[in-house]
Amino acid sequence: MGLLSMTAYLAKESSGMSDDLKGAIITALVTGMISIVGFIVTNASMKKNFKNELKRQRDSVALEKMSTMPYEVLVLMDEMIESGKIKNETQKKKTIEQNFKHFKGIMNTIYSYGTEKSIKIVSLMQKENYAANEKTTSLDKYRMMSSYVLLATQIKYDVTEISVSPELWFQMRLTDYEANKEEFMNANNKLVDELKLKEEFKIK
Repeated sequence: MGLLSMTAYLAKESSGMSDDLKGAIITALVTGMISIVGFIVTNASMKKNFKNELKRQRDSVALEKMSTMPYEVLVLMDEMIESGKIKNETQKKKTIEQNFKHFKGIMNTIYSYGTEKSIKIVSLMQKENYAANEKTTSLDKYRMMSSYVLLATQIKYDVTEISVSPELWFQMRLTDYEANKEEFMNANNKLVDELKLKEEFKIK
């Protein structure tokens, strides 16, 4: 507005000026206005590009950190299942401690870089672990295994946008899955509803 006012004022006061001088002044003012507008536009564009690049780098870091998590989660579940078969109490206790350390590392990574839904799943798992320990009761094995498989399935979707049914894992890994399908289906589908996960994660 200051430049426009100045332009109007000079135009009004320039009746005694030569045409060349008036033209030079108007050209200088117009050039100045264009430069200011150009600076504003360029500055806004640079800020937008910086934000986009920052977001891209953040997404890249999160993707890198989470890329191996589905595998880590399923390996941990295998380790926990195997630890339950150990007869030697000393070795069993040591293995359980190692598994818990592994689980804490997974929790930290998921909380730091995972999506809200993956964090909700692992948070529920830990909450139920604490509850079981306090009441000295055993966890529902179908719900526990379903939690691990759903966590791996959710992270796989977050990283690759590929949606698969957890049933595929059960079919691959459990020789007695068909005999226990109803229990796994009920546990899995209940968790999907509780945590508001994708309908594709349900077992039909």
